[in-house]
Amino acid sequence: MTECRQSDIDHYNWLKILGINSFTNLNILDLGCGSGYLCQKAMSMGASQALGVDVVKPETDPSEMLWEFGQLNLNEPQWHEELTSKFDLLFAFDILEHLDSPSNFLVSCRKSLSSNGLLVVTTPNVNSWECTVNPNNWSGVQDPQHKTLFTKYSLAFLLKKSGFSDINLQAPIRKLSFLGALQPQIGGQILCTAKP
Repeated sequence: MTECRQSDIDHYNWLKILGINSFTNLNILDLGCGSGYLCQKAMSMGASQALGVDVVKPETDPSEMLWEFGQLNLNEPQWHEELTSKFDLLFAFDILEHLDSPSNFLVSCRKSLSSNGLLVVTTPNVNSWECTVNPNNWSGVQDPQHKTLFTKYSLAFLLKKSGFSDINLQAPIRKLSFLGALQPQIGGQILCTAKP
């Protein structure tokens, strides 16, 4: 069985916040798939295909894997050319901030999506309450592997330059989700969707 981590639950909860409750007949690409939990869940909920990409293959019994695993160097400008199909949903949870060229990455994401596809991205939010209170020691700067950090404005700008449209950016404080639309948009993560 695919091991479930807290980050897997967080990522699945992001999808629920966005209203993505069905994977039926969809082709899914999860970049930085970690344990493969989302891919496994998508396949068990009727996805046509789920491809998880990461640096290291998860320690999962192959006989229990409903999904495919692949390794790609996401820092390569044309990594999308190694894929054999287009995807309806592309997840890039907590990836963008680690890359040498977020712009090249997003262009490849766009080229990997079907014409009606949807990109879902999360990345640390420079305009978060956490950064405001403790700018030298918040979670976005604590990870030495982070190379680029974003505001909602800078991420929207980069997505437009990469050819995306219908861009929706949120920064909810998940513990205040009960406030609905009144929730302040100063959470630690930017949650973004965009269409090619």
